[in-house]
Amino acid sequence: MNTTNKQPNIVLITTDQQHWNTIHALGNDVIQTPHLDRLVKEGVAFERAYVANPVCSPSRSTIITGEYPSRHGCWNIGVALDKNRTTIGDLLQEQGYATGLFGKAHFQPVLKAGSFESPPHIHDRDFWRNWHGPYYGFEKVAMVHGHADEDSSHGMHYGAWLVDQGVDPAKYFGPKGGHREGSWDLPEELHYTRWTADRTIDFIRDNAGGKPFLAWCSFQDPHNAYLCPEPWNSMYKPEDMPDFNEREGEMADKPRIHQCLIEDRMDQLDAATTSDPGHDTGGIQCLGHTNKKLGADRAKRWLASYYAMTSLIDHHVGRVLDELDRLGIADNTLVVFTSDHGDYAGNHGLWLKGPIHYEDILRVPFLVRWTGRMPAGERTNSLVSLVDLAPTFLDACGLAPTPNMQGRSQLATFEQPEQASRDWCLVENRAEPTFYVKTLVTDRYKLNYFLERREGELYDLQEDPLEYVNLYHRPEYAEIRTGLFMKLIDIYGELENPYPPRQSFA
Repeated sequence: MNTTNKQPNIVLITTDQQHWNTIHALGNDVIQTPHLDRLVKEGVAFERAYVANPVCSPSRSTIITGEYPSRHGCWNIGVALDKNRTTIGDLLQEQGYATGLFGKAHFQPVLKAGSFESPPHIHDRDFWRNWHGPYYGFEKVAMVHGHADEDSSHGMHYGAWLVDQGVDPAKYFGPKGGHREGSWDLPEELHYTRWTADRTIDFIRDNAGGKPFLAWCSFQDPHNAYLCPEPWNSMYKPEDMPDFNEREGEMADKPRIHQCLIEDRMDQLDAATTSDPGHDTGGIQCLGHTNKKLGADRAKRWLASYYAMTSLIDHHVGRVLDELDRLGIADNTLVVFTSDHGDYAGNHGLWLKGPIHYEDILRVPFLVRWTGRMPAGERTNSLVSLVDLAPTFLDACGLAPTPNMQGRSQLATFEQPEQASRDWCLVENRAEPTFYVKTLVTDRYKLNYFLERREGELYDLQEDPLEYVNLYHRPEYAEIRTGLFMKLIDIYGELENPYPPRQSFA
């Protein structure tokens, strides 16, 4: 055990678009996740962890700033996070930490010409061979984004590395990527999931004997397109996949967007959209795919590949954990595993993500381990939000959160999981400038309100955990609905802080 560091190392492991119910030890009998199961056994599993926004860039920006999207300003993908925004990386560097980010960042647009994270810049091999940060507070970076065999997936540091291995990326990736289904002939040892784990392990090795470190291992799967190399992609048979949680006619009492989507008439939804030309997504970005349009067989194939991608990630999570053990620093390292948001994954007949706020995209896996400081093998329903990560990391290092942070430290709850640090979680999703959904989750109830549309949802998560029955317009729930709206107003009053001190009467 390394005893030279009084402050802990921090290893943050995130996935992209992982459904909360994709860990074997937490109740999914089909999926195989032995290394995440190990974290469940050795740490605490928070089974009610929520995102602050169910879209990549806003959620990732919240993770590193401790602020909601309405404050940090990155309200959707295609919107850049201010480069001058203070991040957890900046703050820990000031305290002598080594900081590294490996894998997906997505703090800037990935389709805008001239963006740092967009083509053609991401395919400038010479640049990426020679540039390694800093980036948004992370001193050392090795980055890649994109999904499956998309053309963007062989960009940045990973793409330069592939070329240096003698690989022609055009053989495995291309402009028409993301449309292939079934097996992918990319060798597993060249896959970006392994590469991300390798870069993280290298950083941990380089810093194990010196100053404390923050290592963010940022996997970009199991995001669509649902595809991964063998032997993983054949790991699950479609016919063995669990049934989707869906019910005929369940959208009848839901807002208009639910009905338009499930009935394949999104062109009738009255919402101004800002999708890029040539990237038609059926009105609202990321929505459009449904079980009905895919067909039952194809939907189950998608789910089988989604599980395969998750199991591949699990394998490399195990490699990171094993390296901490090998180096003797596991006991002085806080490990957090989570995802930036979920995926409908066929439930309610839907896929991907969007401003339809079912638990499938708002709840995420959340596992923590800090041997000797936290209990082992505990599961809890105490609420936690991804906006809490940055202030919690600061607290773990003996530091106070900055006044601008809106999250709450969860350190005390990590140590005593049943002693909740919050009784609500807030989700903001400005899917378009004119299409904004706010969600308030409490221990029992969930309110989704579509601003300026006079539409909403109210669910009793205790009696109706699958969210089939919308109680929003039922008279007998009017008092509960009003109470949740009042709570939401109070919350925004709290989140307006900090105020400058008053200097005089006038």
